[in-house]
Amino acid sequence: MAAQTNWGFWGGGRLTTIQYLEDQAARAERLAKRITDTLTIEKLLTFAGERRREIEVIAGKYRRV
Repeated sequence: MAAQTNWGFWGGGRLTTIQYLEDQAARAERLAKRITDTLTIEKLLTFAGERRREIEVIAGKYRRV
């Protein structure tokens, strides 16, 4: 689905925000798989988890509306 076709459903740029956060989380997870430094891996996975929680909050707000 293209973002434009969903804008009416999600209202404005919310879907774009969700896509951006999903991209950031996925990128951090991919990078964490390619490196060996434990501290950096933990930080990347924490970052990805935070982005995924943001997605849940955003998506949850607009499901209730």
